[in-house]
Amino acid sequence: MNRSLVHYDIAVWCTITCVTRRELLLASSATALSAQTQARPNILFIMVDEMRWDAMSSEHHPVVATPNLDRLAKQGVRFTNAYTVAPVCSPSRACTFTGRYADVVGVTANGVPAHPGEVFLPSILKHHGYHTAIAGKLHYTPARFSYGFDQFWSFTREGPAPELGYMSYLERKHGSPRKFPIVPGTCPWPDDELGRDVGIFKYPEEDFETEWITDRSLEYLRSRKEKQQPWFLFSSYLKPHSPSVEPKRYFEKYDPAAIPVPKLPPNIKQIRAAQEGQGKRRFIDDERMLRVMSAAYYGAIAHIDDHVGKLLAELDRLGMADNTLVLFTADHGNMLGDRGRMFKGVMYEGSSHVPLIWREPKPSPQKRGGTEAKIIENTDLLPTILEAAGLPVPQGIQGRSFLKLARGAADNTWKDLCYSQLATAMVRTPRFKFIDQSRDLSRDFELYDMRNDPKEERNLAGEAKHRDAVEGFKRQLAAWRRDKPAPVRIPGMDVPDYAS
Repeated sequence: MNRSLVHYDIAVWCTITCVTRRELLLASSATALSAQTQARPNILFIMVDEMRWDAMSSEHHPVVATPNLDRLAKQGVRFTNAYTVAPVCSPSRACTFTGRYADVVGVTANGVPAHPGEVFLPSILKHHGYHTAIAGKLHYTPARFSYGFDQFWSFTREGPAPELGYMSYLERKHGSPRKFPIVPGTCPWPDDELGRDVGIFKYPEEDFETEWITDRSLEYLRSRKEKQQPWFLFSSYLKPHSPSVEPKRYFEKYDPAAIPVPKLPPNIKQIRAAQEGQGKRRFIDDERMLRVMSAAYYGAIAHIDDHVGKLLAELDRLGMADNTLVLFTADHGNMLGDRGRMFKGVMYEGSSHVPLIWREPKPSPQKRGGTEAKIIENTDLLPTILEAAGLPVPQGIQGRSFLKLARGAADNTWKDLCYSQLATAMVRTPRFKFIDQSRDLSRDFELYDMRNDPKEERNLAGEAKHRDAVEGFKRQLAAWRRDKPAPVRIPGMDVPDYAS
């Protein structure tokens, strides 16, 4: 036989063998990766906007009933001391989806983009094999990007396909240029900066945005029924955020006369009169207006609760509940008349303290039906979600996973404190809340004993016996502000378009 032909045959045999082995190894790795991906839990992340932590019947609220949230809490764990690290919409949401603080991410106010290089949770999950979707409010700038979502149904005109959003839907159906059309005559204060946004939704209930967000969420869940790929759905409701507009049956669900409201400060009319422009919306000096707005607020929460029930029932019907992590929280709260204030943006409990319910798939070692009083920051959600999904938590994440706490295990290293910052800043520990208002130039410092004064009525900062505590908190905040870790990098993941 020709020696060159022998060498050729051997070379071909080696090539075929090497290729075959390589293909087998690649196929085996792909199969293992596919199996690993399929084993990961689906994730249903329900976020509401501007909901106080105490506006649930599980928190013994005297008016609002939330049976579906109560059921979710009994199946999971309710964190009674969860806080936002930046109590305004965009900053809080950016911190939630990056696991990093607002000054580090760069989103320190609504309409402000993140610093270059900041990577958000949907992109991380997508990189690890998840299909991702949003139905509702995102509130990131610039609005044109998808921010890691494969499917984007926006409440406003965000995202790569604004024609799929709620506003486009409403305009196609009713030709309405307004976000919240009100039935004429149902607003008692049409000329007041705050009260003019009160009234009954003009169109059929089926066209209200809460219904629309739920319908898109249900549509997505059904579309994933036969898919093996794990999914992440962000069902993000605007309510109970202002304006105080709801369909008739929810707007009238609670009697304003029976609503308990805080006593307004004796000088609140002077305080509100001194505000300029939109600043008047942040204060309320009319008890009747407060009662009507509070009744609409609680009606909106009851509305949301009904729709949480629809989402949970659909998970059960589709056979997805046992393999789906469900969490419910809010981006921030609402002062709802405390200190004569409305809405958010301050460090007091009504604005910064939020609900948080966590339910893991079955079976899991999670304690069920319990509560956890350790302090949680919303930056802790991202690392906890990643750990629960069996994914690595990258360097640069400032939050910490609370999965041990959710599972009822002792965590002796838990930080048990919260930092928060906008124009003002806060440190919340199990005993104290320290508020630094020096940036705002309106006040100085405030210190409250949260165990003995949960309504934050007595400022201890000026008392001599608390001088050392105040100075210690000042140093603690200064050290926290200096910590600026570099942007997160995920091995093998390209920098997303929105991050560059």
